[in-house]
Amino acid sequence: MKRIELEEFTNKLALDMGLEIIELAKLRNQHIAIEINRLNHTVFLFVDDTLSADKHNWLRRKANVAMLFEESSLNVKTDLEDGNMSLEDTFALEGKQYVAKGGSIPIFVHNAGMVGTITVSGLKDVEDHQIIIDALTGKYI
Repeated sequence: MKRIELEEFTNKLALDMGLEIIELAKLRNQHIAIEINRLNHTVFLFVDDTLSADKHNWLRRKANVAMLFEESSLNVKTDLEDGNMSLEDTFALEGKQYVAKGGSIPIFVHNAGMVGTITVSGLKDVEDHQIIIDALTGKYI
């Protein structure tokens, strides 16, 4: 999935989505960090007690990629690998600010454009991406 498209996106919806993802992680005995941004403001943030403090940086760097390219960070990673490119060499983006690893998906509102991101870190990057999809499919997307 390249992006999530909704009819509306509110802070309450971000809370509900974040809690759904955390609940699924608990059921799977997975330890994650999650951040949901709306209009460039953090509206939901959770970091499991077992994770290191650097997860904030991973969340931010993945979300920066999703925001810049307006598609999931996993899609960007795949596109870069397929084209034998890198964020630094091809786009002059610093690794301290951007990372092409799965786990961040941009949120679009129909007829409005991109309004936020939902980002997970703590698992393998493909699993970070997939837990978002698994938790939200059927109820929100």
